[in-house]
Amino acid sequence: MIDLINHQSLLLHALPAADLPVQARYFMETLNEVRFSEDPASGPFPNTGVYLVEASTALLHRVKLASVWLRIEQDARLGGGDMSHIKGANANDDPVFASSAGLYDGITLFDAYLAPLLAAGTPAVWGVNVVRSFGSLVFSFGTFISGTEGDAAELLQSISLAGPREAVDFPRISAHAAQGALQWWTERLNLLFGVLGDLSTFTDELGDYRPDKHLEGLLTIEQIFRRTTSMLVAHRDANARRALSFTILDSLEGVRGTDLLTMCRLKHATNVLARLEEALPADAAEILLPAARRAVRALREMQDGFFLRRQLKTARVELQLGADAVRSLSPEEATALYLKVLRDATHGHGSNKDSSRAQTAALLAHHDGDVPHDVGLLGYLYLLDVMLHPERVRRLLYRQGC
Repeated sequence: MIDLINHQSLLLHALPAADLPVQARYFMETLNEVRFSEDPASGPFPNTGVYLVEASTALLHRVKLASVWLRIEQDARLGGGDMSHIKGANANDDPVFASSAGLYDGITLFDAYLAPLLAAGTPAVWGVNVVRSFGSLVFSFGTFISGTEGDAAELLQSISLAGPREAVDFPRISAHAAQGALQWWTERLNLLFGVLGDLSTFTDELGDYRPDKHLEGLLTIEQIFRRTTSMLVAHRDANARRALSFTILDSLEGVRGTDLLTMCRLKHATNVLARLEEALPADAAEILLPAARRAVRALREMQDGFFLRRQLKTARVELQLGADAVRSLSPEEATALYLKVLRDATHGHGSNKDSSRAQTAALLAHHDGDVPHDVGLLGYLYLLDVMLHPERVRRLLYRQGC
């Protein structure tokens, strides 16, 4: 099946645009003809479909202004009106306005911004994206299919890694789930890029446009999307998923207005999920919310890792911070603090702050270190929340003109 999908994707990527309708129809018909038995109704792909996502060229030009103005600010010759060196660079096909362009090039083909949607069912996939110059063709399988194989598909996968300990059940999705998820996702992206493409978002207290502020906002958002995708597809590697999730949460602080400790609290995550459950259309939720639900469930399960509390039969986690010092924490707060310890440990275990050294040691002693694999999906949960609230992103990126 993977060979079929790869072959068709390559053809659809390379064929002239005039030939795409015929090839796309053939791809869909081929999927619909797959059978696992003689029963004509037993096909694994009951609700296939193809959708077009188009990015506005006006948006591409608008966000490019940040790199243009930064080049002008840093190039005294160009700022003074001398363009001779620019003409020479153009003649040699040397990029002129390339300030950090490689860090937000995902907007050019929009693949970086559709990828988390396609990976939302991790470790299952529900569709494939074919990128063309005019936009993206998204082919839906109409169902979740496993994105992994039991055996190593390549030699790198033969190297042992700590991965998930439990299988993931893939929920059935309805005939309109793919269309609903794509529609919601693209509508929210449209609103989000309405914020990122609005120069007034990136002004100072006097109302003057600041291209450095604009570029930093673009880089932050793309970083969140790209790392969320990497985290979602890192199903086989628990350490990679966890580390990526922490970097996502760090980046999200500036566009959500909440710190890491808050995002690691079960009550906050539960409330965010409840808002998403209420806001998302039912068909879109079939694809978008299973991973978010798993993140909240894993955060709840992580509280069970405080084995001393269980064995001592105490309602709270009692941290011994010294001979006469005890800090009593709810399991929720202790879990959030323990996750922060793990996040800080990306620089190495052990606190270098006298005020937190005893607490860090106590938390490490109280928890068994069994971190549910799906805790890493918290980054995905909060990405959905960012997409749900683009006006909050605008306010936080504006930063009161700072």
